[in-house]
Amino acid sequence: MGIPLAGTGSVTEDTSVSGSGLLTSTGDADYLFGSDAGQWTAQTITGLYGSALTIDTNGVWTYTATNANGTLQALNTGDTLTEVFTVVSAAGNTTITITINGLDEPPCFAAGTLIETPEGARPVDLLRAGDRVLTRDSGFQPLRWAGKRHIRLHDPADKAFQPVRLRKNCLGSGVPQRDVLVSPNHRILLNDPVVEIITGQQEVLCAAQFLLNGQTIVREPLGEITYHHILFDKHEIVFSSGCESESFFPGEIGLNSLEEEARREVMEILILNCGGGAGYGETARPVLKQHEGAILREFFSPEQKFLARLTAEAA
Repeated sequence: MGIPLAGTGSVTEDTSVSGSGLLTSTGDADYLFGSDAGQWTAQTITGLYGSALTIDTNGVWTYTATNANGTLQALNTGDTLTEVFTVVSAAGNTTITITINGLDEPPCFAAGTLIETPEGARPVDLLRAGDRVLTRDSGFQPLRWAGKRHIRLHDPADKAFQPVRLRKNCLGSGVPQRDVLVSPNHRILLNDPVVEIITGQQEVLCAAQFLLNGQTIVREPLGEITYHHILFDKHEIVFSSGCESESFFPGEIGLNSLEEEARREVMEILILNCGGGAGYGETARPVLKQHEGAILREFFSPEQKFLARLTAEAA
């Protein structure tokens, strides 16, 4: 009599998503000894994340999960969830354990965000490949690619996609000059004197979600959002209403989070212009981790800015 072996599988958020919006993993349950052909109980077991595991009589199983599930989309890189399914055979029960790996969402601008160009500020949704945009380090540069993604946010758990509103003057006088709406992982350039004191760097990039303070930097509870990406020959800092922030960075997170057609288009551009994604280069500035951003967040709170202004006036 055979001994049923435990099985494992894994999927990664936003990676290899099928046309029906599913993440998929497959495998074959087996016996330690003897043949297991025809020995398994065919069944479909419902999971927790719009997911299910289906197994046939030979032990061949398929796991599917809904990529758009709010709990999955709330995962960040390094976060994991597991689902354990008990399957039945003539020789006894065993388990199949599925690991769901999280992936950060790509940085991008909300539709309508004004981007500085030679013709003045233009909405990001009107920019196209070839248009020139003002960059902090390289002057006016042509866009290699402009893409977009429309997302519905009906589930409260979809906060991973909910945009962050940077209110006028939240990072300093005129920074930004008007409210700016970006994706949670869109990285903002910080160059306040306190940045160097805390990080040892004069300028850093920090994800907008790490700066949330509930007052001047807040999540925007929208029902749907269109995000726009702009790609240059290298990672650049661009200007939007007085706020400096990053262009699209085609690293693993950025590329894997694009839909298949857009990912293929970007890879073709990278291969033609810089030998593929690995040759794209580094980020335009050092990038803060979450705990580092949390420290700086306190210095950009309304209370701290008020105290800093009083101290400066007293001096």
